[in-house]
Amino acid sequence: MDIQLSVKELLEPLQNVIGVVENKQTLPILSHVLIQLKGGQLTLTTTDMEIELRASQKVNAQEEVSFTVYAKDLVDIIRKLPEKTLIQLIIEKSKIYIKTNNNSFELNTFNHQDFPSLPKIENSNIVRVKRETLKTLIENTSFSMGNQDIRAYLNGLYFEVNKDNITVVATDGHRLSIGEIKQNNKLPEKKTIILPRKAVLELIKLLNKDQHQEVDIHISKNYFYLATDNITIISRLIDGNFPNYTQVIPTDYENTIVIDRKDFLDSLQQASIFVEERTKGVKLIFKNTQLNIFSHSERGQAQTQINIKNFDKEIEVAFNIHYLISILEKLTSNKINMVVPGGENKSCLLTNIDNETYQYVVMPMRI
Repeated sequence: MDIQLSVKELLEPLQNVIGVVENKQTLPILSHVLIQLKGGQLTLTTTDMEIELRASQKVNAQEEVSFTVYAKDLVDIIRKLPEKTLIQLIIEKSKIYIKTNNNSFELNTFNHQDFPSLPKIENSNIVRVKRETLKTLIENTSFSMGNQDIRAYLNGLYFEVNKDNITVVATDGHRLSIGEIKQNNKLPEKKTIILPRKAVLELIKLLNKDQHQEVDIHISKNYFYLATDNITIISRLIDGNFPNYTQVIPTDYENTIVIDRKDFLDSLQQASIFVEERTKGVKLIFKNTQLNIFSHSERGQAQTQINIKNFDKEIEVAFNIHYLISILEKLTSNKINMVVPGGENKSCLLTNIDNETYQYVVMPMRI
C-alpha cells in the first residue's frame, strides 16, 4: 500500500513520542514506532514496556493502514526536510520504502500486531487539576529525584492525593523538595503513587506543549494515565514505599534567618567557580549578621559576603553548592527564610518568606 503524508503531519507527532525510544532495546520492536492511519486520523505510538506515549492528529490521507518502522531512523530522515514536503511511504510485508524528492530509503518493519501495549487502565481514580499548576508543581520539585539509585523508590516523583490537596515530593537522599496545592478532589480515600523519573520528564514535555486549562489524571493501583486531545502518556508505577519525608523537615526554628535570595544566589554562583569537583562543597559561616561563603579548589579559592537578618549566632556548615543553587533558582520571593542546621537540627530548610507552597530541605556535608 502507498500513502502520502507531509513532513509536518508526520514530524510533530513523532517528536512527541520519540522520548521513550532507547537506542538499545531488549526487544527490537521496541525501537520502532507504531504508525496507524484510519479515517483521516494519524496515530503514532511508542513504548519501552514501562511507559507508552501516543500522539494523534488529523491528516489529509484517508487510507487505513498500520505498520511499524525504526523510530530514530524515521525522525532522522524527515527532520531536516521542509515541512510542506510530501513523503511517499510504500508499505510491504517486511520493508517500508520512503521516497521524498529524489531520495529513497528502505527500512525494515515488523508485524504491527506484535507491537506491545500496556494494559487498559481499569478502576482508576480521576483527579482534575489546572495544567499550569500541575506543570509548576512538578517542575519545582522533580529536580530532586534520584537517578539510577539502588533504592528504586527514590528514582521517581511521589504523589500524595487526598480530598483537600495534592502533595508532590522528590528526594535523592541528600535533598528533598516538597510542593503542595490546596484543592477539592473527589476521592473516597487518600491515594499515593511513585511515578518513574523517565515518565516524569515526558509528562513535563506534554504539559508544556498542551494548551488546555485543566487536565485529568487517572490513578490506578499500578498505572498513571494522562491524556489531552492529541497526546497520551501511560506509565507503570514504581512498586515500593516512599520514605517518611516529614521526619527530615526541621521542627526547631530557633536558627532561622532572613536572607536576600538574589544576593545569596549570586554569591553562590560566583563561589561555584572554585568548588572542588569531587565534593562540590561550599562552606557557610554565619556570624554577626553576616554570611561568609568560602569555596576552594586546586585552581584557587573564593570568599563572598552578604548581610543577613534575625541572626547573631556563629554557625559553620557546609553544603553541596549545586543543591543550594538549584533550590534558590526555584524560589521566587525576594527574601527567603533559611533554617540553619545547629543544635538538634540536622538539616537546612529553605522557603519563600511569603508562603510555604514549596519547602526545600538540604542535608549538610563534611568537607
